[in-house]
Amino acid sequence: MARKAIPIGPNILALIEDARIDFARAALSVREGENEPDFALPDNPSDLTDDDAVEAFRLDLIQTLSEFDQDELRPAEQRSRRIRALADGKGVTSLTTIIKQQLDDTQSQEFDRQPDQICRSIWTYLNARETFEDAESFHFARQFREHGKLYDAFEVELENHVALDATAIDETALAAKIKGVLELKPEISCTVKALDLPATETHAASIMLIVRHGGPLSSVYDHRHDGRRGTIYYRPPNEATLIYTPSLRQIEVCADSPVVRQTVSDSFAEVALGHDISQKPLTWKRYNLSRFRTSLRLQPPEIDGYAFAFARVVEAEIRLGIWRRKLQLKVAVDDDIEEVADKYLGTRNIFRRAEAFSRIAIAVAYNRVGDDKERALNLTISGTKSCNLQSKTDPEERALGFALLKEWGILSAFRQIAPDDLQAIFPQLVQLHDRVEDEVSGGYLLELGLDASRLIEGGLLERRDRQDVVLIDDDDLDGEGTMKPSATEGMVNTVGPFGEDAGKRPVSDVEMFAINGQWLHETLMRLIKPLLSKRTAQILDPDLTLLGAMQVDGAEVPVYFARRLNDPRTAQRLDLALRARNTAGVGIILAASEEMPSHLGSNVVVPLLSHLASADEEILFARDGIELGYRNNLSLARGGVSPRVVRTGAQSGTLFIPGKEPLHLTGNDQLTIFERLVVAAGKGSPDIQVKALMEGFESRSPQQTFRKNTWDSIRDVYIGKGAKNGYWRLMLAGQPTEGVSDALVEGPV
Repeated sequence: MARKAIPIGPNILALIEDARIDFARAALSVREGENEPDFALPDNPSDLTDDDAVEAFRLDLIQTLSEFDQDELRPAEQRSRRIRALADGKGVTSLTTIIKQQLDDTQSQEFDRQPDQICRSIWTYLNARETFEDAESFHFARQFREHGKLYDAFEVELENHVALDATAIDETALAAKIKGVLELKPEISCTVKALDLPATETHAASIMLIVRHGGPLSSVYDHRHDGRRGTIYYRPPNEATLIYTPSLRQIEVCADSPVVRQTVSDSFAEVALGHDISQKPLTWKRYNLSRFRTSLRLQPPEIDGYAFAFARVVEAEIRLGIWRRKLQLKVAVDDDIEEVADKYLGTRNIFRRAEAFSRIAIAVAYNRVGDDKERALNLTISGTKSCNLQSKTDPEERALGFALLKEWGILSAFRQIAPDDLQAIFPQLVQLHDRVEDEVSGGYLLELGLDASRLIEGGLLERRDRQDVVLIDDDDLDGEGTMKPSATEGMVNTVGPFGEDAGKRPVSDVEMFAINGQWLHETLMRLIKPLLSKRTAQILDPDLTLLGAMQVDGAEVPVYFARRLNDPRTAQRLDLALRARNTAGVGIILAASEEMPSHLGSNVVVPLLSHLASADEEILFARDGIELGYRNNLSLARGGVSPRVVRTGAQSGTLFIPGKEPLHLTGNDQLTIFERLVVAAGKGSPDIQVKALMEGFESRSPQQTFRKNTWDSIRDVYIGKGAKNGYWRLMLAGQPTEGVSDALVEGPV
């Protein structure tokens, strides 16, 4: 007989097995909410030196916890994971660094007395929770430095060097500045904590700031013990971690929002460094190392005032599949690194198929024109956001290094796109955001009239590899073609499906770019803000955002922004989500898509790009047109005056029933089923036999034409069983759910 799998997660098991047993029990006994179960763990053994008793107690703990299911154990599993993260590897260093900064002598001595790293982590969690959380923030910042997912590095050009440590930072003033710039409400607190970080082998001495504030008010449904559904309102915590390294004049910041990353960095530069952002904005630089996939050789460019003897790659490091797995090749300055790679790793070596380049070192020999002194410049680029040039004390040397990297196509610097320019390309940015794919070709950008280089500088795009395959559609060739190198500069050869010559194409057309979706989304939200009378940004779904509200006829109407509504699956998913929010009232959905349903839930869908103001007006939108579209469709949003199905396309439409929220339908089967039900209800004989209802369809039941979660939400609300088995009917407002006789239906509503 197979053994029953225990529900205990790996982190709880590791805590029980690795920590001293009294510490493990104390950590697992913590309850941080009323919804967490009381495990009623057994008492510690009287003698912790009795190995048999301790081992029996560990088994007893596992047995006790095994009586609970995975959902009940999940909070304890997450706490165990957090504790273990600061008891292993760099987590230990992160914890001890913050301990030295925050705890007094008595507490530090108590920390040091704990028997091992896991017990020290548990002790801190139990006795100094705020210090534990600060150590977590520092540890996460280190990880973001290495992986770059939620991380940006800004460079600040200070005219005078600023000697700075954590004690010199006015935490209160900085918190007030950040709160004001982020437009946080008065009741939302914002705190800043500054800590000194000592120098390590890999990082210079730095200052770390932890910024914490409450996010927009949100809610979740809570299933209560009596079976009723309640609502729990809460304000999620938001956090940003900033690290400033004076010797590099570099600000590194980790946060889940690119706007917050830039806002916190700007505020720190102004308040702590006395830097004038309006005159010298912070800049970020991105380093694209993909050019080294094809060749590790560099040609010195022509730069006025300089003569170059050579520029050579002397070190290349790549990641193999995962970040922890790497391969490094290092050569002397007189070696040709590409020849060495071909000789010892093969002509089609791993550098040409690298997952990612994480480090490139370049040696440059040069002299200034009119000066016979030979000079050397060493450049080291680590990942996409770090370079050693900022640590160079000579400003001329820094400028030369950045000029070289730019000429080689390695460097692109961030430059904020002016608000007027963003307004001018707003329609194109909306179309870009509405795409299903997260990558876009240079040819598509050209069709939209967008400058790829400018969008890269503005942080909205990142460069990717070229297209491998393109679609050929001309008189002689039809099908997929492949890209091959061309001897003509700026062009690539296109080869047809059977090796035919399909001509040349500009490289710019087949280049691929990744859309920085988060930054693009927040850029669009900033441009839409002036339309609103109340701003409460909340992302409800990757394709749906609650923006706030606008005043219409003296009432506040909720306003949403939705994209990808031309995808039937997306439209139906958002319709389901919005019907679950029916207490918000009839709202306006600003749609990025041109093809869209007329309603989602009890909300009117308005095409955003159809209501842009004329170019000579200061505001971006024609507010009157949006209000008119809302008023014209307000009656239908409440169900209209009679049941009906309105098709908005060959495969999409909306069901309207008086007194009920509109229901978005996708596919001809769903539309036809409800059209037949509406006709039957109008004739006064609402019940239709399932055979007649499903005539002409492959499906044998209306349930089979809907996804399970959609069907569960509409059964007995929009469609229900008839008076007899095998019959279905349209559910009208105030109608009982099942087994209703035809006599209760009085004909058309």
